[in-house]
Amino acid sequence: MAVAVVLLLLLTASAVESAGSSSTVVAGMVFCDQCKDGARGLFDYPLYGARVAIQCGGGDTPMTVRECSTNWFGGFSVRMEGSPDMNRCTARVVHASGHCSDSGADEPRELTLAFRMLGLALYTVQPLLSQPDKPMDFCPAVPHAPPAPAAVAANAPSSSPPAPPLSVAAPAPVSSPAPPLPPFWRRRPRLLPPIWRRPPTVPQERPALPNPEPQPLPTPPPPSTPPPSQGSACAYDRWAVPEHRCHWKVVTPNTTVAMAFGPLAAQRYGPDMTLREALDGRGDANRTLLREATAALLNAYYNAPGGPFLYPTTASVIDHLNGALLSSAQRVLIEGARFRRANAGGGGPAGRTKLPCELAPCEEILRETLLKLPTWDVGRCRCVSRRWHGILTDPSFINRHVEAAHIVSGSCAETLVVTENRGCGIGLEMVVFTPTYTG
Repeated sequence: MAVAVVLLLLLTASAVESAGSSSTVVAGMVFCDQCKDGARGLFDYPLYGARVAIQCGGGDTPMTVRECSTNWFGGFSVRMEGSPDMNRCTARVVHASGHCSDSGADEPRELTLAFRMLGLALYTVQPLLSQPDKPMDFCPAVPHAPPAPAAVAANAPSSSPPAPPLSVAAPAPVSSPAPPLPPFWRRRPRLLPPIWRRPPTVPQERPALPNPEPQPLPTPPPPSTPPPSQGSACAYDRWAVPEHRCHWKVVTPNTTVAMAFGPLAAQRYGPDMTLREALDGRGDANRTLLREATAALLNAYYNAPGGPFLYPTTASVIDHLNGALLSSAQRVLIEGARFRRANAGGGGPAGRTKLPCELAPCEEILRETLLKLPTWDVGRCRCVSRRWHGILTDPSFINRHVEAAHIVSGSCAETLVVTENRGCGIGLEMVVFTPTYTG
């Protein structure tokens, strides 16, 4: 139906373009009624080349006004000049081509005014039908009614005696059967090849395995409880000593306060102040706060996260410092006192012992590290720097290295002997020998 409406509008538009003044247009479509059921159905198609006549006037011989042929889409349109009244006119198929040539089977259809505006009047007509000689094979069969009893009696031979009349009761009223539904195209089911399946196998009985005797599981050792972590808390003067520079972690003495504590500290103390300069601050409440906060930051870096130190993370130190800088002078004094108490090893929960300061001098750490090196490597390390040369040529270090080598290597221990010759230049010699140890 939607296709028919679109075609009618196209035909109307073409007729309007060709018309210069008031005109009348008659449009419609012709279909081939293949099942000869008198209505447009599923199997009907638009008929091309059919001749359609527009007739006006009553009586048995109406007057043909115009004739036209259908196009490839089965549509037709007739344009007439002026605005005649076409309400009593009809349209019918007078000639058809192909197997739908029975054009006289369909009755004329009346024209209906669709609209009239701007000097144009459009009349439409219901779809016209042209039928073939006989219905197609795919059309549904129409059930035929059985012949009437009177007709059977009339066709019977006259020589036979008339049958006595039978008293037949009045049949019960039967509702008219529903019209048959139009058939739909159904695809034939595809026959798939049979699926190959493995024949079922009979399960074979397997010999039962002997059940081993359950053995008792070994009892796991009790979990060893890790020793409690012993933290460290050192005051600002211990961190300012050059011998403890090796214990600085993440930050260095040349790190700026702005990078360590953020832009708020940079605005208060300046962008160029370093952490080494911050450890020397005194005489001012804000400088004292920065000094103790720097020591607390180094202690937080030195201890493990979540340790016994009062400030378990470096973020907590930074937050307390910035909070004090944004508050009043009283808050600055309170936070400075809290930082000082934490750096002294206190400030924890009740009953906790005071944290010691475990910062060993970096010289001792270096000595302990060099004592674990082999003899030949110790001799080569004299050329690293003047500091290492002074440690390696110290008689106390040589004696400790001999004792450590004897403990590690047993009776065949290598001994380090260092000699120094002073002349025009300074010459260093190293002798390594293996004495025979008895004892």
